[in-house]
Parts: sequence; structure tokens; C-alpha cells
Amino acid sequence: MRSPTDARLAVLRELARDHVGDITTRMVQQLYVSKFGPGDWHDKARQDLAQLTGEGLLICDDTDPGRRVHRFNHAKGGHVHG
Repeated sequence: MRSPTDARLAVLRELARDHVGDITTRMVQQLYVSKFGPGDWHDKARQDLAQLTGEGLLICDDTDPGRRVHRFNHAKGGHVHG
């Protein structure tokens, strides 16, 4: 049986590979609500994004101090959109 963390990360990895463009904390929160039900997902979304960034699956763009976004790291492999 998968832990709740493993389940969240699996859903987030799928989003990262299939989504074209920026991935925000808010987007991940909405994904978690749709998959796992209502709750305060903000901290979990940020933790999970940080974990996938640490694993190299995502790249964090924090050049705008008011907005942090993540993008799929195509150098790490996965789907090629186009």
C-alpha cells in the first residue's frame, strides 16, 4: 500500500511530465483537491514541488521575487511536447 506522500508524488510526477508550461503551488493544490479531496494542501504542495526539484525532475524559476514557478526538466527525460 502506498503512503499518502507516495500517492501525491505520483500524481505530481504525472502532471510534471504531461503539463506544458509553468507549474505553480496553486495548480498543485487544485490538483490535490481534485484527486484527494478538500484540505489545506498549500504546505504539502510546496514540499512536493521542492522534492521533485531536488530530484531533478523539475526546474524552479524564482527570478520573479513575487512568483515561484516550476517547469519540467526536459534534460532529465520524459515526454517531448511539440
